[in-house]
Amino acid sequence: MKIISGSSNISLATAIGEAFSLPLVKLDISQFANGEKRVWIEESLAGEDVVIVQSLSRPVDEHLIELLLLIDSVERLGARDVHLVVPWLGYSLQDKVFKPGEPIAVKVIANVLSNCYVRRIYLMDVHNTSTPGFFSVPTTHLSAQSAFVTYAQANFDLKQAVVASPDFGGLKRARVFADALQLNLVNIDKQRDLQSGQISSAILHGNVKDKIVLIVDDTIQSGSTIKEVAETMKAAQAKKVHFLATHGPMVSKAYQLIEAAPIDSVVVTNTIAPEKESKKIKVVDVSDIFVKSLEQWF
Repeated sequence: MKIISGSSNISLATAIGEAFSLPLVKLDISQFANGEKRVWIEESLAGEDVVIVQSLSRPVDEHLIELLLLIDSVERLGARDVHLVVPWLGYSLQDKVFKPGEPIAVKVIANVLSNCYVRRIYLMDVHNTSTPGFFSVPTTHLSAQSAFVTYAQANFDLKQAVVASPDFGGLKRARVFADALQLNLVNIDKQRDLQSGQISSAILHGNVKDKIVLIVDDTIQSGSTIKEVAETMKAAQAKKVHFLATHGPMVSKAYQLIEAAPIDSVVVTNTIAPEKESKKIKVVDVSDIFVKSLEQWF
């Protein structure tokens, strides 16, 4: 077995490799003067089972092309099987058509990866749980919930806590998390402009007075949800507000919003390598979740 890392999340790939007592395959990723990516794998992979780790995070298109070049290189070197770990699936938020003329972008990405030299794909907490169905190769959809449950048990006073979903679409995810911690669930009815992405209103359903509120979501994009939801909870006299999301932040300005928001902490996983540091942001390692899934095959 060999483990290859693209440039998007070397630290996560390294952690996965260490769990198998394997160093990462030596390779060189650079760029030609005209902006094209150049990939060179420096080791023999003939007859090997290979795991490629690459998050399709910013810059998304560069990381996607890089991944496709890595897959082609592995195939040309004679690898036997290729397993693809994509901790964050870029374009996964574009999972439906809102107006005529738009593509289902994540389906396009799924088709591209499914037509490559890949035997199995591993994803984590995609926005729409039906997204793995777009892939025509076996796809394992993993969840970071167990990591968040462990974190919450170790860091929060659960006797005073409630779980919240930031919107109607996340109710199922939040309910599973609340059940795992044996906590009550509250909900926010959030209205968002589909064109601009801005939140126009947030209405709380449930009592959070003097409570520690654990808000659960799949991604942090601009940070606007954190700001609006935290303000709503604090206005309802919540004692503490903590936001837990598998992926994020997605854009640089999110860090500024998080620092300015009345939020006590933001807990994310290492599916995306952080662009900046923040005292409010805590990172939970999910490499063991990928390792346990990979161990079934290696």
